[in-house]
Amino acid sequence: MINVLALICLTMPWSPNDLAKPYLRSGHHFIVCAHRGDHLVAPENSLDAYERAVADDADFGEIDLRMTKDGKMVLMHDATVDRTTDGHGKVSDLTLAEIRALHFKNAQRPKEVVPTFDELLDDLKGRLNIYMDIKAVHAKDVLPILKKHRMTKKVIAYVYSPFQVEEWRRDAPGIPIITDLASMKGNDQIERDWTAHKFDITDGSYSEYTSEFVTKWHSLGVCVVPDIQGSDESAAKWQPLIDMGVDGLQTDHPKALIEFLKQRGIR
Repeated sequence: MINVLALICLTMPWSPNDLAKPYLRSGHHFIVCAHRGDHLVAPENSLDAYERAVADDADFGEIDLRMTKDGKMVLMHDATVDRTTDGHGKVSDLTLAEIRALHFKNAQRPKEVVPTFDELLDDLKGRLNIYMDIKAVHAKDVLPILKKHRMTKKVIAYVYSPFQVEEWRRDAPGIPIITDLASMKGNDQIERDWTAHKFDITDGSYSEYTSEFVTKWHSLGVCVVPDIQGSDESAAKWQPLIDMGVDGLQTDHPKALIEFLKQRGIR
């Protein structure tokens, strides 16, 4: 017997939630964020990884921001350069020149070096929205760079604490905030936590989400973009979240996810 509901879902045009629309690139209906760029193909936080995310047609590239010893903003997830480059030491203990002398491990392109935030924005020229993971920088330092590249309307800032929420509201009031500060132990708890320190987008592990929680977030005016990144990502995990009504996903497999969305008529 034909599943009529499934047939309707496949034939009806997908319409994004109004809360997602400010974060979608033109023509898209579901937010796809490439975690550290397309980092399973190119080194994480490299220009190559984000250029590949552009080629994949992702909406966002997630980046990690840290400050060097001489006050320059670079892309690096870890506090040290050891895991991803041929160098050693803390980012905060190295000058930009010292970091620029290093090379990414497993680079696909010759002379692939750690980029500054300024270089990334100059390279992309607005072709990809930026999900800024605020590891060790401040809003007052980030905002001038965004203004220089006219990117203030194409970024979101992930923060880790109520203090950071207040800092970004004060020093960069136009930048949407994404965080998982609210505990998803029930709708009442969600509302209490969010009311204490309001933010615009919620993420957190996909495993915490239920349809009820997604509905609650939407009622508060919060866009829902869970983290699903991992080696076991597949349609079997993506589809239930889509069915719950999430607005997007942060993924380690942007190209495969986008191909899946296209097959389902969602892209």
